[in-house]
Amino acid sequence: MNSRMTERKIILVKRKTRLEELVVRYNTIQQARFFMERLGADFSDYVLEDENYRRAVATATSELTALGRVQIVEREHVPNFIFGEQDTIVVLVRMGS
Repeated sequence: MNSRMTERKIILVKRKTRLEELVVRYNTIQQARFFMERLGADFSDYVLEDENYRRAVATATSELTALGRVQIVEREHVPNFIFGEQDTIVVLVRMGS
């Protein structure tokens, strides 16, 4: 059995951003914006956080791809995901929320 890192799968676990969660709840980004602005929140904070997190996921994916096969799994699916014995798990957290 060859144990090179490239033969193993790297599981990148990520979460939905607050913006993604709002879109799931309110169906569209426009509805999410309307709701949050009605509450007095600055919607640009949600957009900036989403952009930064997406960049972080892209960077992590790019870096990890050099080490092996990468599979992205949403945090909400982890309880049902079947991990292999040789899988390497990397968790990308979002800060400040």
